[in-house]
Amino acid sequence: MNVSCIILNYNDADTTIRLVQSIKEYSSLDSIVIVDNHSTDDSAARLKELSGGRIHVVSSLKNGGYGYGNNLGIRYAYSELGATHVLIANPDVLFSQETLLAMKALFAADKSVAVTAAIPVDQSGKAGLPGWKLTGLFADLLDTGLVTRRLLKRWLTYDPDKRAFWAAVPGGAKRCALADAVPGSLLLADADALTACGLYDEEVFLYYEEKILGHKLKEKGYKTLLLLDRTYVHLHSVSINKSVSSILKKQALLHRSKLHYYRKYLKINRFQELAAKGFLNFLMFEIWFLTKILGMSW
Repeated sequence: MNVSCIILNYNDADTTIRLVQSIKEYSSLDSIVIVDNHSTDDSAARLKELSGGRIHVVSSLKNGGYGYGNNLGIRYAYSELGATHVLIANPDVLFSQETLLAMKALFAADKSVAVTAAIPVDQSGKAGLPGWKLTGLFADLLDTGLVTRRLLKRWLTYDPDKRAFWAAVPGGAKRCALADAVPGSLLLADADALTACGLYDEEVFLYYEEKILGHKLKEKGYKTLLLLDRTYVHLHSVSINKSVSSILKKQALLHRSKLHYYRKYLKINRFQELAAKGFLNFLMFEIWFLTKILGMSW
């Protein structure tokens, strides 16, 4: 395996540099590709100073969003560096070499494995959302609602323990679970599988990239495996908060991406689209009321 770590930066050189410094000596990585997604600050110049040896810096001519920027790095690693696998890593993550080695080992379990991941945790060690099950329109909308998501959590939430099994790999076995999609904060992917699926959907600027990629991979017969005994630290939206700070703006971007997913991948009809827009518009009003009128935050 030739593994290249892709790190997408936008106006967040400090966080990106911290990650690069923490992993640059990992023998399990063959290269690190930093993509500066057309930052408006001094990020590009600062990151260029890291270039050399196994570290490569690529500058985007525009900020085309998460998928566009990562695709730029994936294509560079695949064509210029001979990468067979790419480790997609948000700047605001911290992971050990042992976790990466375990993610690499899972590819030996099944030839149809295209993506492997570990459990994200916060700085206190509390586990975050490990993945998703892909559902239809109705369930996906319910999972978006502030109230419905909490009331129906038992049925809507992906529970990896219910899909757990032991995967045979060289040197032993690893406890893992099948997932339809995993968080894009840290995942290891087969470059050929990504290419076969057309990489990330660049029509989406931010949010829902994971479910779209999971949908595309699943349609091609590929599998995604989640390690249940390995974790990584995710500092949750450190980078995003620097470019999109308003919760209403974030929610608007999320809804735009959702509707794209529903139209292009779930093939919803006009009536279903109108119903989805109505539900999402109500949710926007609910969030506005809670944040602007009642002063709540989360």
